[in-house]
Order: sequence, then structure tokens, then C-alpha cells
Amino acid sequence: MRAIPDIGADAIALARRLAALEEGTVRARAAARALEALGPDRAALVIASLVERGGTDGATAAVAAVGQAFLDPGSGLSYQWRSELYVSAREIGLPEVAALLLSPPPHRAWEEPRDKADPRLAHLSLGQKKTLARVRRDPDLLARLAAEGEPAVVRELLRNPLLTEPFAVRIASRRPIRPETLRCIFEERRWRTRTSVRLALARNPYVDTGIALLILPTLPARELADIAEDGALHAEVRAQAGRIAEGRGARRPGVAG
Repeated sequence: MRAIPDIGADAIALARRLAALEEGTVRARAAARALEALGPDRAALVIASLVERGGTDGATAAVAAVGQAFLDPGSGLSYQWRSELYVSAREIGLPEVAALLLSPPPHRAWEEPRDKADPRLAHLSLGQKKTLARVRRDPDLLARLAAEGEPAVVRELLRNPLLTEPFAVRIASRRPIRPETLRCIFEERRWRTRTSVRLALARNPYVDTGIALLILPTLPARELADIAEDGALHAEVRAQAGRIAEGRGARRPGVAG
């Protein structure tokens, strides 16, 4: 690890503190406050330490909270602070941290299909589809609603208590798909905490590249190695996956969290 040992201790302490909080806005904003208090230089080193430790329960939750803080406009992290963090990460030589502040467009551009009508759904209004997505038990109907990929409908579908993890993975893996639909999955706490769902999102070339970059530190090293070799993905996603995988492989004894 590039950081000195006390940075590792700071990272472990932050991970433990965040793990005691509820996943979501509370944890993300606590992460934002903690990072802002450290200042950009030290925050960059602590984030790098968390990224390197990703894959362990506490570090994964903490680095996910950092990602949520970067996405949350109400987190309190100002544009100026983010800019200073980016500059610090670049100057210190932490590209894996700088990448977390990037937001390139999806690698694949979404194009509305010419013929997308489903005869069973064509007569339904958007409101009716949302209601069906939220309460119906019919697997075939839910699959048809998911296939249409309308973000507002998928958001309700993701809240259906009968929806299973494999079904959520199917939606996250679908290609082509609107980036907004994939963002709905990432924003739903029930699903973004599932490794299989995060992996499907990161491997989808239609996802917002910035979201994929935030997901990568939460994935196991073996999955990162595969992503680094996936030519269907954005070059920055592949590069970031490779950097993180390599960093974890080079983890020194006695520094792991």
C-alpha cells in the first residue's frame, strides 16, 4: 500500500464507524463528513486504503458509502472539495481514487427500438403499468414489464416484495437498456447491496460509467480481473478494475483490514 500505516488505521476506524450506521443516506452522509474533516490529501489516502481493502465486509460497506456520498448532492461535499480531492489523488499518484470522481457517459448509447410494443401491455397507461409492477404476482407479466425497461415502471417493480435476486440480476444484465433504468436499480437499497446485482450493473455497457466506477471497489478481486479483460466495457472501467485487482494482489502482510 502506498500509504503510511496510520492511514490504514484511519481507514479501518472509519469502516467500523460506518458499519454501525444504516446503509443509505445516513451512512453516506456520515462518510462525507468524515472525509471532509480529513482534508483532501488525507482523504485521498484513506479512500485508497478502503478501495484496497474492498471485498471484506466492513471495507466494502465503507467504500460503497463513499460512492453514495459522491453521488448524493445533499452530502455536503462541495464541488470545490471534490475538485481538490481529485487534484490530490492525481498528485499523490492514486488514479483509483481520482477515477471515483469521474462521470463519463455510458460506453453504449441507448437507442429507442423501432418496434417495442408488447401486445399484452400496449393498452395500458404508465400509471397502470406502475401499479401492476408494484403489486402483481404473475412472473410472466413482471418479466414483460421489465423487458420494456421504462424507468418509472422498473422502479416500482424493484419494490415488489416478490421480486427475487435472480430476477433483479436479469434486469441489470439486459442489453440494450436505458441507462436511467440501470440507475434505478443502483438507487434501490434492497438491490445495490447484493454483490450479484452490482456485478451485473458494472458489466453492463449501457450503465452510466460513473456508476460502474463507484461499484468496482465493492467487488471481489476475481470479478475485477474478469472485468479488466472485458472488451465490451468502457476503457476506464477496465483500467480501474485492473488497478484495483492489482493493488489487492500486492497487499502487504499486516496491512489488511
